[in-house]
Amino acid sequence: MKKKNVIVTICILIYIFFIGYKYQVRHGNIVEDSGESLTVVTSFYPMYMHTKEIMKNTPHTLVNMASQTVGCLHDYQLTVQDAKKLYDADVLVTNGLGSENFIEKAYKQNQDLKIIEASHEIEQKLLAGEDVHTSEEDLHEEEAHSHHNHDHDHGTVNDHIWLSIEGSIMQIEEITKELMAIDPSYAKVYQENATAYINALRELEQTVKEDFKGEGENLKVVSVHDAFTYMLEDLGIDVVETIPEGSYENASAKQIEHLVEHMQEENVQVIVTEAKNQDLAILKMLQNEMPCQIYVIDALVNGQESGIQSSIEEFEYVVRMKKNIEILKEAFNE
Repeated sequence: MKKKNVIVTICILIYIFFIGYKYQVRHGNIVEDSGESLTVVTSFYPMYMHTKEIMKNTPHTLVNMASQTVGCLHDYQLTVQDAKKLYDADVLVTNGLGSENFIEKAYKQNQDLKIIEASHEIEQKLLAGEDVHTSEEDLHEEEAHSHHNHDHDHGTVNDHIWLSIEGSIMQIEEITKELMAIDPSYAKVYQENATAYINALRELEQTVKEDFKGEGENLKVVSVHDAFTYMLEDLGIDVVETIPEGSYENASAKQIEHLVEHMQEENVQVIVTEAKNQDLAILKMLQNEMPCQIYVIDALVNGQESGIQSSIEEFEYVVRMKKNIEILKEAFNE
């Protein structure tokens, strides 16, 4: 009888130790190499696209919060499904720069939630008055284009930084650094994945410079919405005018006249837009007034949530950006 009681007591102690250890692992600052799986949630698809590449070959779960059809999150309202994802999450990866206005609600759903703001370092540079959408070696070239406006309709900063290759590299570095701190047991995997990903982006960046080298003053566009500003400036393309959201369907005759005159003065014949805006009335009016072509490019805000392991050999971001670059090359070679 005594032997049986001893065995029962030992089993209870082991159980208590195991439960306590699991609690410490889940609610502490790090995840030990104990088979405990992290659940990482990304706020929307651009963050999912970066994070899935960094998390390859780990046992962790990656979930995108917003539906793949949801674009930018400026005025986004959390759904019941979102709340459940946040409640079950260990880590939330956000874009930052004012994109996600629901962060306080996310904390209320899960006070143990660790938030990685991918644009943290970028925001610090912007606050210091530094440029972030070009690499250090291109800063002298950027001075020649200092007239560009980086303000965004939804705040003081254009938050579409993932459309800059250099901006994306900074985001990848930030996500990787924070994941390594949260989960040091897989730090080497995160670092190796990030290095391979960043190398692919650096290669793309160099290719872009060669593709658009020497075009100079010929590269001018009108952009529908300012989402593409970073990407276009990376390519050395001058955004002569940005058509703001408020004038998509309610542009006055005076606004149209001003836009046409400016496009004629600058000899702009290329308009870039997302697919959802290609049939806007204002674009049809511009085409009726002057010779110009509309080109649809990808803002990389939507996609297939196919799990951490990509079904394509190349990185999804690289594949989609290459397509954008091909479209823009076609626009200026016609």
